Amino acid sequence: MDEITTINVGKNGVSDEVVAEMKAQLRKRGSVRVKFLKAARADKDRRELAAELSRRASAAVAFSRGNVIVLEKRR
Repeated sequence: MDEITTINVGKNGVSDEVVAEMKAQLRKRGSVRVKFLKAARADKDRRELAAELSRRASAAVAFSRGNVIVLEKRR
């Protein structure tokens, strides 16, 4: 079974670096787990962060529970 790569989104939020890493991991693995740390949730709701990240990374939210989401490549 393939391990799912985990990317932590911290105080810088959904930055260009996070989006670039997300795109690279999606190309390589097809899905990525994202954990929104407390500092990232200070300014925005987790749903807003998930929507922004999925839009910028051209991915679909496959799973969401608490502060963790799983994104998959759009087909």
